[in-house]
Amino acid sequence: MKKGNQNSRRPVQSKKRYVLAFIIGTLIFISAFALTTSISYLQFQRISNFQNEISYQIFNDKLDYSFFGEDICATGSLQKISEGLSYQGLIISDLEKKLGKKNKKVLFRKKFYTIIELEHLDFVNKLNEKCSLNISTILFFYSNNKNNLEKSEETGRLLDVIYRKNKNLVIYSFDINIESNIIEKLKDKYDIEKSPTIIINENKKIFNPKNIKDIEKYLNLKDESIIWL
Repeated sequence: MKKGNQNSRRPVQSKKRYVLAFIIGTLIFISAFALTTSISYLQFQRISNFQNEISYQIFNDKLDYSFFGEDICATGSLQKISEGLSYQGLIISDLEKKLGKKNKKVLFRKKFYTIIELEHLDFVNKLNEKCSLNISTILFFYSNNKNNLEKSEETGRLLDVIYRKNKNLVIYSFDINIESNIIEKLKDKYDIEKSPTIIINENKKIFNPKNIKDIEKYLNLKDESIIWL
């Protein structure tokens, strides 16, 4: 009789263990999700503050020479600003992975990032014109849509390699699918119809480059012809 009573208790004990395991597992999942969300939120706040700092620095430097008449060639902040701009791009890419490419807050920061990039590009162009620095620029028009994502990511990897090899180069990235008047104007200005497309020194257009040499051979060239590969 005792053995029968003991056996009858086992299913009850087993159910309790399953319920307890489920509760513990759920709590672990919720805690991990909350931690990931908190980290993403902190990153978002960080890039918001960082974008404000970088944009302020760019506007400040441009005002020094355009309004206050200071020597544009004497500025020493270009490298710092460029590094900050690159770092912003990395954080935005990370936020896209964690919060989603369609997240409204992420999309807004990408729009603001586009404005900062264009301000920086304008600054670099003036430095090249007035100081003969010969800084090369690449405008990278990419897409996060499924049909173009793989090609865009491959072009991004090629540009990463080129960027690490060339110190005198600035790369600007633009998502052609963002609903933004500035993006539409950029697409019209450079006749961008599909992605991935890059513009080298604002006069060499290459669609879907296949290797590094296809890009590097046009760096530092100043004629106005258009190259399609």
